[in-house]
Amino acid sequence: MLGLGASLSSSGTVSSGGIAPSDISGLDAWFKVNTGIAGASNTSDAGNMADGEDINSWADQSGNDRHASQTVASKKPHWETDAADFGGLHWPDDVADTHLNLASNVSIDANQDFTVMVRMKFANFDTAQGLVASGPQDVIKWTTNKRVAVLLGGTGATEFEEASDTLAADTYYIHTLTRKDGSTGNLTYHVHGGAYTDKFWEDDSSTRQDADAFFMNNIGCAADGVLPVDGVIKDVIFWKGTALSASERNDMYTYINGQTY
Repeated sequence: MLGLGASLSSSGTVSSGGIAPSDISGLDAWFKVNTGIAGASNTSDAGNMADGEDINSWADQSGNDRHASQTVASKKPHWETDAADFGGLHWPDDVADTHLNLASNVSIDANQDFTVMVRMKFANFDTAQGLVASGPQDVIKWTTNKRVAVLLGGTGATEFEEASDTLAADTYYIHTLTRKDGSTGNLTYHVHGGAYTDKFWEDDSSTRQDADAFFMNNIGCAADGVLPVDGVIKDVIFWKGTALSASERNDMYTYINGQTY
């Protein structure tokens, strides 16, 4: 286990700042920037993927083998060699390129704590877009540049909306959805990046609750043509049974933003 102030970078070297996701209990799936990404014959680990190359799969680094993949060419994300988006998965439109499938579900029981953390940027907010999902019902869905809807277990959406603050297009943010307090099912949604530092995404900071069981098996959303991602995803991390504290979130911000690749 690495001590505080050190972490493994995506190149396998130690970089300063924060603890790694695996140092927090309950790590259930970990899709890491520039790590375990494979095209037709090349890999990000080998550093030889071509600009615009279709991405076939993204290997889970948690040890649970929830590897993500896609076999339909029109739905595959692309590799980018430009510095801003290097190491991530680029879905270049909001029509056909929709998702990767997980080899096995991230399943959360009713009344169980969890945390989902995603680093991504949106190219635009022309349509509703799902970050991670099992379909149209179990999903983190941005509907505008100020409103995110969370649907767990198909019982209706929990919304977090700002009156004036917005997400900027072409800016990377780390999104964190957390549930804690068991049967109370208290939900929080934080945004970190751009002009925001660990911002709770709701003007009045009022309580949001949903204790339902649910599962996620997509990066993006498999409801074809309904919630496709238009942008770049660089990191996706799930913890089961663990609601990250404010200090743990900040450790993860330091780790994610401190990776060298």
